[in-house]
Amino acid sequence: MSEKKKHTEQDFTKEISNFFDKVDAPYEKSKEEVWELMAEQLEKQPAPPKTVWLNTRAIAAIAATLLVLLGLFSVMRFYTQTITVPKGHHLVAQLPDGSTVDLNADTKLSYHPYWWRFARTVNFEGEGFFKVKKGKKFQVISNAGKTIVLGTSFNIYNRGKTYKVTCITGKVKVVSNTREEVILSPDYHAEVNEKGNIRVYRQYASQQITSWINNMFTFTSAPLTDVLSEIERQYNVRILFQAKKDYFYTGFFSRDKQVEEVLDLLAKTFGFTFVKRSDNEYEIIQTTQE
Repeated sequence: MSEKKKHTEQDFTKEISNFFDKVDAPYEKSKEEVWELMAEQLEKQPAPPKTVWLNTRAIAAIAATLLVLLGLFSVMRFYTQTITVPKGHHLVAQLPDGSTVDLNADTKLSYHPYWWRFARTVNFEGEGFFKVKKGKKFQVISNAGKTIVLGTSFNIYNRGKTYKVTCITGKVKVVSNTREEVILSPDYHAEVNEKGNIRVYRQYASQQITSWINNMFTFTSAPLTDVLSEIERQYNVRILFQAKKDYFYTGFFSRDKQVEEVLDLLAKTFGFTFVKRSDNEYEIIQTTQE
């Protein structure tokens, strides 16, 4: 240590000592004790916060983990199972909770299997008979509205502009797109029109509504065009028919019969005939005088 620096420190120590000699401390402590106390207080001062730096590899690992979690959530939430039944076929679909749906020809059903435990929801178009296991709310979403149940059985017909729901057991809530809603008890039937209005009536022969499950199709004062559409759907054929007026049909046909037998029975009811144009195409000919 240089003589100049040593002399400066000695002068500073002497001045501090003179200061304590002149100052009357407000409490009875020696200057040695005060020095010791000051040293202790200085040692107790908090250390400055440490800055933690993440290296590039750690940041990349965190980002990768978040992406995996996001991808897993997306799969669970949005992965869709779709069941499509073509014309000429029927199918029974089993949902993740054990609920079943008898699907008629030309019907489509979709749902999110990995999200099922959080929301029992299906999107539906066509005709189906649902047997729902008891549990959380079960929703069937269609273009004209939705059907909500907890545990019951019911039939939905959703084709084109027609939306019909028939309650077989339990209770069913039907909600239209205009938020009009009704609750159906067994043997009650609801129809939603294009304006979202719901008409409810008692269905005394509800077994006829679900007879299609057993390949039997029953009609009561149904437009002939609707009957022909059902035949096309069940047999995967095309039927040409130029109606001169509105015709209505009451009767039934069995899918166990050949399509020619069904068309012959139907045509004779109105005094018509039919001809086969190709393998899957038929034409109804009106032979009566209008």
